[in-house]
Amino acid sequence: MSSLNPRQKLAEPSTIQSQHWFTKLQLVSWSGIIIITFLSVSAWSPASSGAAAEPFNTLFQCGIGVLLSLFLKPIFDVAWYAPIALRTFVYLLAIAVIAGVWTVVRMESNQYLLGGHSLWPEFGGWYYASLFTFLFWSALYCGVKYFLLLQEEHKVVLKVAAIHEQEQLKRVHAESIAKEAQLKMLRYQLNPHFLFNTLNSINALIRIKSEKQAQDMVLRLSQFLRLSLTEAPLAKVSLAEEIKAVQLYLDIERTRFADRLRVEVDIEERASNSLIPSMLLQPIAENAIKYAIAQSVSGGTIEIRAKIDQNRLHIEMCDTGTSSDDVSETDSDIASTGVGLSNVQERLATLYGNDFRFTQTHKPSGGLIVTLNLPNEPAEETQPEAISWPH
Repeated sequence: MSSLNPRQKLAEPSTIQSQHWFTKLQLVSWSGIIIITFLSVSAWSPASSGAAAEPFNTLFQCGIGVLLSLFLKPIFDVAWYAPIALRTFVYLLAIAVIAGVWTVVRMESNQYLLGGHSLWPEFGGWYYASLFTFLFWSALYCGVKYFLLLQEEHKVVLKVAAIHEQEQLKRVHAESIAKEAQLKMLRYQLNPHFLFNTLNSINALIRIKSEKQAQDMVLRLSQFLRLSLTEAPLAKVSLAEEIKAVQLYLDIERTRFADRLRVEVDIEERASNSLIPSMLLQPIAENAIKYAIAQSVSGGTIEIRAKIDQNRLHIEMCDTGTSSDDVSETDSDIASTGVGLSNVQERLATLYGNDFRFTQTHKPSGGLIVTLNLPNEPAEETQPEAISWPH
């Protein structure tokens, strides 16, 4: 966009409505002056030999006034954007000169057409009337021009605002696309070890002729992958639905770890109906599986708790961790990278800005507590039920 003042684009009045406004102004203003002059002067003139010429005298004088106003117009246009003091001086000087010329013409035409004594001793009164007339015309001209310029400026402002609004919409759309792409990237970072371990477990079940268990595991894996890959990354689901997704994941892992994996869930009835980003808790559960359950010979417990506190959704997931004398040899070389938890935090920051809390705390007895504090967004009323799983 150009940095020019919108008024500068409209400096020439010829650009405003093709000059029709000036023609209308001349017609209306001078017709009014003729009517006022006739009603206030000509109609009340005493009967004399020159009375019949009075209407022609009025028309002649106003015709000269129209011609003289044409000289004022270019002077006004040139000085329109001058500083206010200079503009006022130029306008008043031009009006004084034009009014003086019109006064002389009026006095001479009046004496020539109507006869009578010389009017020069009355010059002051005649000049005052002429000055008042052209001041009125000038005020009308400047007022109409300024009003039309404001209209043009308003159109420019609306056009600029429309352009800015379109640019803003494009920017918001681009940011939305980028945001969605970022969320997809963060959510689709499934740990390949999970898939490899699951497929190995299925293969092992097939080798030992446990076809029914293998089929169940394949079914759960397909359901879990469908949930994780088909849900829109910006979509939110109820906590109850999210817990079901986590249950699918943990059921798959339970096939690997059997009794080594224990789960305890305590979800407040109101909290189960709150909306959270889809597939948000699975990376936290995966982190607990990888760095607590898998490394412990005796396994461990994953606890999931949720409640509503001061209109905020409070979710807590913790595991029992491992001790130095309870580490599986096969998994002792595994070190937590925290990639899954970092992805969860990045997703929350993208979706909620600063309106969330995400903390990780190590328990004195061992294990990690992951705490989420989110805005409470109730889903549609669907008769929520408290969720609990057997130990």
